[in-house]
Amino acid sequence: MSDLKKYIKKRKTKDSEFAKDFDSGYEQFKIGVMLKQAREAAGITQEELRLEVA
Repeated sequence: MSDLKKYIKKRKTKDSEFAKDFDSGYEQFKIGVMLKQAREAAGITQEELRLEVA
């Protein structure tokens, strides 16, 4: 287990607010990464996506 994972695990056991916010924030981060990967795989720039949505 990496030092970062150890730190997060320890911090989550000591701070319930951190644990709650970390888990929800991490889920949002993962979704963002997946969307970016899909956009890049489709060969679409952020600007092109913005124009399509607008």
